[in-house]
Parts: sequence; C-alpha cells; structure tokens
Amino acid sequence: MNVTRVAVSRQVRRLEKFLGFELFLRGQSSIKLTRAGRRLSHTVHQGFRSIVDEIESMENTKEDSLITIATTSGVSTYWLMPNIGRYRRIDPRADFRLLVSHDLVNLVQYDVDIAIRYGTGNWRGASSVLLQRQQILPLCSQAFFGKYGPFEKIDDLAKVPLLEFESAFDPSSTWANYFRDKGSVLGQRVRMSSYDSYINFVQAVLDGQGIGLLGVPLMQQFLESGVLVPAIDTEALAQNGYYLCQPEGASPTQTVSKFHNWLLAELSSGAETVDDSKHLHLPA
Repeated sequence: MNVTRVAVSRQVRRLEKFLGFELFLRGQSSIKLTRAGRRLSHTVHQGFRSIVDEIESMENTKEDSLITIATTSGVSTYWLMPNIGRYRRIDPRADFRLLVSHDLVNLVQYDVDIAIRYGTGNWRGASSVLLQRQQILPLCSQAFFGKYGPFEKIDDLAKVPLLEFESAFDPSSTWANYFRDKGSVLGQRVRMSSYDSYINFVQAVLDGQGIGLLGVPLMQQFLESGVLVPAIDTEALAQNGYYLCQPEGASPTQTVSKFHNWLLAELSSGAETVDDSKHLHLPA
C-alpha cells in the first residue's frame, strides 16, 4: 500500500484518540490487541467479509441472465411465482430479481426488465400488452359454502359475513357497488370485514371466514382445484386488466426477451398491444 510502519502507527494513534480508548497494548518488543481492540477487530473482519461475499455474489450473477420483474404481492404470489417455477425447467440459467410493491415502480430507475401491472394499460414510459382481464365473482371456500349455502340470489349473501379488499383498484370490487351493479342494494346490517393486504384478504376467504369478490386469473388455481367455489350462480363481472409491461424503447437481453415471450404465450388470452401515445399519460 506504499505506507510506512511509522505512518501506520501514527494513524492508529489518531484512531485511538478519536475513539477514546486504546486498541493495542505496546511492549518494548511486542504488541497485542486490547480487549476493545479484539472486539473491534472481529467486527471489522465481519464487515470486510460481508463486502467480499457481496462482490463475489455480484460477480457470479451474470447480467445477461438476470431478469428483473416488478409487480404486486397478489400477482407475484398467486400468478407469477408458480409460472416462474415452471419456467426454470425450461431455462435453468435464468436468474430473477423480484420487486414487489403496490406503488408504480419507475421501470427505468429500478432497472426493471418486465412488469405485470393492473389497470387500464396506459402508463407513461411503458409499452403494455394485455394479458387477461380480471373477472370477479362472489367466491368462498368449500367449507363455508357447506355451512351457510346454498345461496339462491345475491340478496342472500347479505345474511353471511362478507370480506372486502379495501385497496381495490376497481370500484366494482366493493360490496356496495357490486350489489348495485347486480341490481340490488346492500343493507345496513351486514357483517363486513376489510383488509388492506390482498394476501390477507385472500387467506381469509380461503380460511372460510366469509365471501370475497375474487376471480380469474389470480384465483384460477383455487377454482380449478375446487378450494374456492362461486357462492351463487351468476355471470362474472369484467374489470380492468393485467398487463405485461416493458420500459419504452428498451433493448432487452436475449434472456429477457425469451421470458417475456413465454409469459405472453402462457398467461395471455387474446393479447392486445396498448399504444400509450393514445392515452392520458400517467406517472410511471
């Protein structure tokens, strides 16, 4: 390091003066660490070890095989992660970095390659392709239906506990609006529980705590397995859509393009490209 022993000794003295305690016991022909010096040495060693480990980890993760995905907790848990598990068998070399947030993540700022967003498809700085529109129904668990059902008409649902996701994007996802859209009125004396977490909301429905307004594509696996069932025989209500997004003008790697095309083929039902220039620009 081109630093003399005298200079090192002087810097150590300055460090001890700054800290307010001695780090070394100095003898005429020997030097050893004090108790405080041993403690600090152990901590510093751990710190440098962590830095080395992180650098090695970054070196081992090749950028051309890394796919950064941004989406919400609901999409990642019930839709994306099961599909990523299947995709790993197709391309074992692909690595994933998942950013989960209910806020709109800036795709460029956070180096996002692919995002799955819910809404109308018009986001500034992003090209969007419709995957599927959400179709909601009053859903409940088999156990709940067996205990309280069957339900003949929508008004019967007001007699049992209802569950609601209070941060829902679509107005029709609230029970009051859903009853209105179905030509009925939700009364005042209704047992209602609400959740600000989509994961907790879904779990409450799965646990048989009540009926929730849910549907495909996120609940597809539970409907196909019979874990969740429609509480009443009614037509699904179409809402906004889930869109596969990329930064506008991006030059994706071959790994990203391959995964993007695979997602589009696997998750899309009649995909349509959205030209954001034809829509009101919203913050990315």
